[in-house]
Amino acid sequence: MHSKIINPSRHGRFVFSNRGSCKKTVSYLGHEMQEQSNAAHFFNQHQDAITGKEVQAAIDQNARGLRKQQEKFYSLVLSPSLEEVAHIHNDPNKLKAFTRQAMENYAQNFHFPRHPGKTLSEKDLHWFATIHQSRIEKKGPEKGQLKPGYQTHIHVLVSAQNQDRSLRLNPRSYRSRFPIKDWQIQNGKTFQQLFDYQKTTTADKLTAPMSPPEQLRHRERIRGNVAHVNRYFTGHWKLDEAKVQQIGADQQYSKGFFFRLHHLVQGYQQGKPLNNPYHFLEKGKDEPLSLPEFTLLKLGKQSQQMGEDVEESSEQKRKKKQAQRHSQIER
Repeated sequence: MHSKIINPSRHGRFVFSNRGSCKKTVSYLGHEMQEQSNAAHFFNQHQDAITGKEVQAAIDQNARGLRKQQEKFYSLVLSPSLEEVAHIHNDPNKLKAFTRQAMENYAQNFHFPRHPGKTLSEKDLHWFATIHQSRIEKKGPEKGQLKPGYQTHIHVLVSAQNQDRSLRLNPRSYRSRFPIKDWQIQNGKTFQQLFDYQKTTTADKLTAPMSPPEQLRHRERIRGNVAHVNRYFTGHWKLDEAKVQQIGADQQYSKGFFFRLHHLVQGYQQGKPLNNPYHFLEKGKDEPLSLPEFTLLKLGKQSQQMGEDVEESSEQKRKKKQAQRHSQIER
């Protein structure tokens, strides 16, 4: 479960601008709903079928008394994971029940240093929510297309004041007044308690069988790295792709394995292959070989052809200068 508070300056300055009327935001959310179904309805703690006009009127009305540059409302997003959505079969009634409890968590998460002991409940809030079922790709070759799979999330508009407009409620204020991490954690626990959901742990994810598409993606990544390394060397200096693939599979294509593979590739590019690269990929330990001069020269030519110059070390330069001096003395 991911819960966030939208920052208009980063997440759509025009659509989620909150220093004036909420008309643009309500219109945007309503348009999204109409694309997904014929009805564009919001809900809150009391009702399930509220129109966009009613939402706008209620939020704008509750902003009375706030100065022009003050924030009038806040936009929240509640995004259950794919596993969580599947667990409740994407049931809209269960999503609404969760949202109502998440807003109870939101109210209780406010602290008032000037009013010790004061607490709020969902009944003190003025909020409206809507459920969206899709998201659009914003980057890459599939930009503008719908993302695959469950993309269910809930948008919530909540007034910047409580019901009787006696308190300003700013969730983006100091952590001492609204500790957002506590709210996010509590929402995750609420979902588990409401629907008897057992969250998948990191250990479960690591031991879970990897899907064929994931395995293929990792194998292609390894194949590309090995092919890149083998451009620099010939003969026994080349890496055996089958061995590297087997090591990657044995380590379940972990981040540590790919980190070591990246380090190995960099070493080859710099003319520093390892004595036993396969042991390094398995254990992370080995020493670079001292290559014969002809190999370094060959490596340099290949690197120049690829647009990657290999610089001689200071020790090699010193030895060359000494050899030149000796030849001049002999003459």
